[in-house]
Amino acid sequence: MNTYPKLTDVKTLPNYCLLLTFNEAETRYYDFKPNLNHKYYNTLKNKNLFDAVSVADGEIEWASGQDFCPNTLYENSVPAENN
Repeated sequence: MNTYPKLTDVKTLPNYCLLLTFNEAETRYYDFKPNLNHKYYNTLKNKNLFDAVSVADGEIEWASGQDFCPNTLYENSVPAENN
């Protein structure tokens, strides 16, 4: 069984990308655009709705009711460059 870091923060970036922060200050980028074609996430094409994302109980969620698995976010994201 894989043990994933805990998601602690999320920020939206241009072009429907997310900057994710996991415990121990690990930051990663996730491109959410491909998910917007799924009917569950279709309303998030509205950038105002998309930008209202937050972290709750270790996963991301939107005020419109959608959520997303933190393990999937971690597995399919790329490390952010440290500048």
